Amino acid sequence: MSKKAKNILIIILFLAVIGMAIGYAALSQLLTINGTANISANWDVKISNIAEGTLTGATSKNVATVSGDKLSATFDVNLEKPGATATYIVTVQNAGTIDAMLESVTGVDTANAANPTDVTFDINANKNDTLTSGSTKDYTVTVKWLEAAESIPTTKEKTATITLNYVQAP
Repeated sequence: MSKKAKNILIIILFLAVIGMAIGYAALSQLLTINGTANISANWDVKISNIAEGTLTGATSKNVATVSGDKLSATFDVNLEKPGATATYIVTVQNAGTIDAMLESVTGVDTANAANPTDVTFDINANKNDTLTSGSTKDYTVTVKWLEAAESIPTTKEKTATITLNYVQAP
């Protein structure tokens, strides 16, 4: 092959490489995606009210109250004789934007195991109770001096701390 033919071949290859580079540049594009995500949800499950229910053989020592942080409620009751009961209605409110589910209720068994064992606490809350955003649910807490009690206990006071553990609903 002559020197002139080689030079032409080199020029043709050079032009082909430049042509491919220009073609690639023309057919490729840089895509940029920018985004911002904001979370506007809030979690706000709280006790909104506690009201005295039915008292049978019992007197309330003070008004039932909800704490300032709205995460606990307090009531104090005198049970006057075996068989006496007192009920309180605890209203739990979901003021947040996320549905909630009751994961567990703790404290009832611990309180009932403590002296005096003839005085028991109960709450009608069930695991997996749902509390949708913007709704309320009433739970009844019952304090009872068992009717079968045969004597007045030496320990005359009993405290229960019952905790409703709410989590985000699935």
